[in-house]
Amino acid sequence: MGERPGLPGSDTPRDLGFTRQPRMVPWLSPTQLIGTGLRVFLSETFGSYSDKREILAALPELSPITYTESPEAWVDYIADLGDAFEPTYAMASLLARRQLTIPGADLQVSTPRGQVLVMGGDEVYPTASVRAYENQTVGPYRAALPYVEPEAAAPHLYAIPGNHDWYDGLTAFVRTFCRGQWVGGWKTQQTRSYFAMQLPQRWWLWGIDVQFDSYIDEPQFRYFADTVAKLVQPGDSVILCTPTPAWVAANEEEGEEAYVTIDYFERKVVRGACQAEVRLMITGDSHHYARYEQTDGTAPSPSSEGRSAQSPSSEGRSAQSPSSEGRSAQKITAGGGGAFLSATHNLPTSLVLPPPESRDPGKSDPPTYWRLAERHPSKADSARLRWRAFRLPFENRGLWVLIGLIHLGFAWMAASSRQADGRFSEFLSRVSYGGLVRALAHTPLAILVAMALVWGLAGFTKTGVAAKKWGLGGSHAVGQMLAILVSIAVAARICSAMGLTGLGFDAVFVVLAGTGGGLLGCEVMAVYLLVADRFGLNDNELFAAQRNRDWKNFVRMHVGRDGALTVYPVAVDHTPRRWHLRKGGTDDDPWFEPDGGPVEFKLIEAPIRIEAYDPRNVQRQEDSHGA
Repeated sequence: MGERPGLPGSDTPRDLGFTRQPRMVPWLSPTQLIGTGLRVFLSETFGSYSDKREILAALPELSPITYTESPEAWVDYIADLGDAFEPTYAMASLLARRQLTIPGADLQVSTPRGQVLVMGGDEVYPTASVRAYENQTVGPYRAALPYVEPEAAAPHLYAIPGNHDWYDGLTAFVRTFCRGQWVGGWKTQQTRSYFAMQLPQRWWLWGIDVQFDSYIDEPQFRYFADTVAKLVQPGDSVILCTPTPAWVAANEEEGEEAYVTIDYFERKVVRGACQAEVRLMITGDSHHYARYEQTDGTAPSPSSEGRSAQSPSSEGRSAQSPSSEGRSAQKITAGGGGAFLSATHNLPTSLVLPPPESRDPGKSDPPTYWRLAERHPSKADSARLRWRAFRLPFENRGLWVLIGLIHLGFAWMAASSRQADGRFSEFLSRVSYGGLVRALAHTPLAILVAMALVWGLAGFTKTGVAAKKWGLGGSHAVGQMLAILVSIAVAARICSAMGLTGLGFDAVFVVLAGTGGGLLGCEVMAVYLLVADRFGLNDNELFAAQRNRDWKNFVRMHVGRDGALTVYPVAVDHTPRRWHLRKGGTDDDPWFEPDGGPVEFKLIEAPIRIEAYDPRNVQRQEDSHGA
């Protein structure tokens, strides 16, 4: 590990070695939207022509790393990190603790730090670069676990890329995670953007790289189907880390093909080449916790959520449906590493995988059925948090400014069409609502801008159903146009009532219409987002606009001596807002401590026990159902 880093002399970037990110990413900021949109376009357009995964395949063959020296193993999983410092560091500081005693409703469990830490995608926001990784991921994690001694005891670090890691073509990701470097006390191990590790008791953990949910490249496919398959015994159990919860998207509107790539990989590689079985599929991308468990082959009723979830006192028992005998496979979304909170109230309560609507001719048959067993935050909490949408202008001030400029632009276009004696203020001081509409209707530029507004807001409505797109998007556009008329007319009347004329009128009008119009337009957008959410649309934008840094989570997993996998989902409902550099302590103590007391955390639900895969048990269940 080299020299001990020691405690920095101050919390300045020079002494820390990184710059703390003070604010959450303002996703609805115009500059942010334009910059991210451009990177998405470039990466998706040219990514297939310069696939970094195929370049990495030229390196020496990658062998799976084994962790079978001990009969048990601990693995930590976290995803969607590297946003603002406070939530990212809060989660890193918990992962770094040697021992974590996690309280539940009626129990508490003591768990050691994971021997392995898996970062499950989107390791930095909004876009990847070497500097962004250093400031928003590597730096905070190094500060949380500066040093581990002896070096042989240092936990290992693996990562798979999400879409945000791909925005620079995977260049910064490879430099950060694929070169055997130290991230504080964690040591990176992988040489490619995917990996396989062998755990005790015939368990495996695989991380796959699905570029923008498109496909698995041939070298990666051959790695798992050939190199890894030679080491896998028939009947082994697999924990599969994927970049997105494709199982949820596949059961949403127009998402029927979202599960095709995962289904193909599971069918051809896991069950085919390896004769193994995925017992747990885990992902991030959606910034909440959600667990689906497999049912006995029939579609669960929508009201069955939580029916078989464990009671707090059921520690050590299996999370199971009544007929599954404790052997239900699980699919978990755990994207609570630091990015804004995602909604849970619109999650489907049951899944069919692959969905019947999928046109994939080779899809798995028969399909499997799943039910929503747990989510965090709860449906009620998520629905309550929707109303924070009205904070949109204060959390996204760039959008406030842009909408204000649009209002002023329409005022200028209206005044220019019928300006009285060449004076801007004279028209506005005596204009009526009807006169304002007529003035804009006689201005070709205003008509073009209004048409562009309708088209853009219809596109903002995330649906392929034309009636919803143009109905909701068109209504949103009408609302924004009415807001423009109101802000111009009201600001003009206030200036007239104040007796202002000439430049004085113009100056005050710009302030009133720009500031008030921007605020009004943002609140109209907030109303639209709340209405669209009722139709199951735009909930990502609804919550992204809030930049909520609370309700975070990670997952700790334990392969026990008895061969079962136990999953401990850990939540932090409130992340401390202020951290100070500690004084004293040892070299491996975290650098920062929160003001106002330690980070509070809890179990989201009782530990989930997943039995290892055994084909004989599956056959017995099938026989009993047949009988």
